[in-house]
Amino acid sequence: MKKRRLFLCPVFWQISDIYISGESGDMSAKEKLLLWTQKVTAGYTGIKCTNFSSCWSDGKMFNALIHRYRPDLVDMERVQIQSNRENLEQAFEVAERLGVTRLLDAEDVDVPSPDEKSVITYVSSIYDAFPKVPEGGEGINAMEVDSKWQEYQSRVDSLIPWIKQHTILMSDKTFPQNPVELKALYNQYIHFKETEILAKEREKGRIEELYKLLEVWIEFGRIKLPQGYHPNDVEEEWGKLIIEMLEREKSLRPAVERLELLLQIANKIQNGALNCEEKLTLAKNTLQADAAHLESGQPVQCESDVIMYIQECEGLIRQLQVDLQILRDENYYQLEELAFRVMRLQDELVTLRLECTNLYRKGHFTSLELVPPSTLTTTHLKAEPLTKGTHSSSTSWFRKPMTRAELVSISSSEDEGNLRFVYELLSWVEEMQMKLERAEWGNDLPSVELQLETQQHIHTSVEELGLSVKEARLYEGKMSQNFHTSYVETLGKLETQYCKLKETSSFRMRHLQSLHKFVSRATAELIWLNEKEEEELAYDWSDNNPNISAKRNYFSELILELEEKQDVFRSLQDTAELLSLENHPAKQTVEAYSAAVQSQLQWMKQLCLCVEQHVKDNTAYFQFFSDARDLESFLRNLQDSIKRKYSCDHNTSLSRLEDLLQDSMVGVVSVG
Repeated sequence: MKKRRLFLCPVFWQISDIYISGESGDMSAKEKLLLWTQKVTAGYTGIKCTNFSSCWSDGKMFNALIHRYRPDLVDMERVQIQSNRENLEQAFEVAERLGVTRLLDAEDVDVPSPDEKSVITYVSSIYDAFPKVPEGGEGINAMEVDSKWQEYQSRVDSLIPWIKQHTILMSDKTFPQNPVELKALYNQYIHFKETEILAKEREKGRIEELYKLLEVWIEFGRIKLPQGYHPNDVEEEWGKLIIEMLEREKSLRPAVERLELLLQIANKIQNGALNCEEKLTLAKNTLQADAAHLESGQPVQCESDVIMYIQECEGLIRQLQVDLQILRDENYYQLEELAFRVMRLQDELVTLRLECTNLYRKGHFTSLELVPPSTLTTTHLKAEPLTKGTHSSSTSWFRKPMTRAELVSISSSEDEGNLRFVYELLSWVEEMQMKLERAEWGNDLPSVELQLETQQHIHTSVEELGLSVKEARLYEGKMSQNFHTSYVETLGKLETQYCKLKETSSFRMRHLQSLHKFVSRATAELIWLNEKEEEELAYDWSDNNPNISAKRNYFSELILELEEKQDVFRSLQDTAELLSLENHPAKQTVEAYSAAVQSQLQWMKQLCLCVEQHVKDNTAYFQFFSDARDLESFLRNLQDSIKRKYSCDHNTSLSRLEDLLQDSMVGVVSVG
């Protein structure tokens, strides 16, 4: 017998813990293993498991078990026509490749009644080696693998093309200029973001869940995962879509906010034009009444009313021109229609003024100069473009709100005046909020100082407005029933927006002050570094300036100054890093100044190294030429001395010549 014949080795007789979902825990391990075998091999033709002996002798049961888990490794049609021995050999060989220890030999099982315990032990080994649903956990049994794999593929095949299609759609950053179309596009995006994307995210989550269930079967080799079907591949495409969505929203939201703001201004122009038309009609009717009085020989009675109406119309048209200029700067799509309406009002006003002057023949209009159309269309009340910051003047770009008394005086009733007062305050608050949110911070010291000066004026006005808000609150109980609801709603919105404006103003003031302090310090240090750089670059290193000692002393003082300023530079750098970490709104300006100071400081240090080397070289240079000049003078004097001392002619005696020669030799030795 072979050594793997387990029925001769009782010590190997064992059954693993068997877990079968939904079955009673009262069953024995053998009964559970038999039930598991029956469930796995259910549906195979001519195969039925009732015991662990005779049912296994032909090898079909083993092959059916393996085929259920790895159909790619066993051909069941071939199993039906093979001999018992061939089936057993095939099953044991394939199972061994799948990690099942070969505890049996074909000749041991190819008998009418194989040893039951040996078969049970081997089948238990197969159960241990093959994937299974964990007890109390989630998993897929062998019968569900194909359906779950098809579901997984179907979901991936559906989701990935959808993601790629919408990634392309989200990458389109061209938007319509029509506010209605743009708003519809934005609503469509919001619906996509809040509805479709959430549904697809749940779909992605389901794919990840299925993959976790199928992963053990993929590792087992039952499923071959094609390229591009891993959840990471889905996640990668999903990430691209999310990035494109964020980029699209980043571009789309400001465009929508801009056009909504322009639409509000356009509506304001429409309402203002309607108000102006009403006042022009009142002025015309009043003027006609006075004309009738004159024709009947009576004195005029409504001259002051007509003048008031005309003044109000002039003010309205000026404001309309300011708003119209904003739309013109922003290329609003309905600009021509609105401009035509304002121009028509302007023409009517000019005509009315002429009729008024002809009728009254008085000088009441000398102070109300007729404004020609050309000046109205290019009114000197310049509007600040929405895409720009504050005006160059620190206070000219914002207005003071009208007082309650002023508004009540031009209203038909006190209730109307009170309501207009609340609307005026709300309009001012919202206008200032928008301007502060769009205002620049400045990129150099003059512009930062201008922004700070402007903000100081604005902040004062914002704080002063609190008195007007309190005044509006006092009149809430005095409003009639007709106006009370609108008044309360608008007042509530005013108080909310005013609190927001105060926070915004304080936030901007605080950050402008810290920015100004930093930029002032950085600018002072940059000026000092630039001055020192210019002095060094302009220094005369030629022969015309041999005073190296003075330069050496100045250079020593410069090095000492640089060392003393190291703490200042470090403090500046620390301040810049702190402002950046705090995400200062003018972070770019802070970083730019910090980089400029560091760059200039490094350049100054390099320049100092060059100057130090120049001082050394020039010291040696001038010393060399000084020594050369001294030697030249010494040699010249020596030559003159020799000529004087050793002069001779044809009359000099031989003994004198010998004495001179001897003396000269001694002199040569002494010079050497």
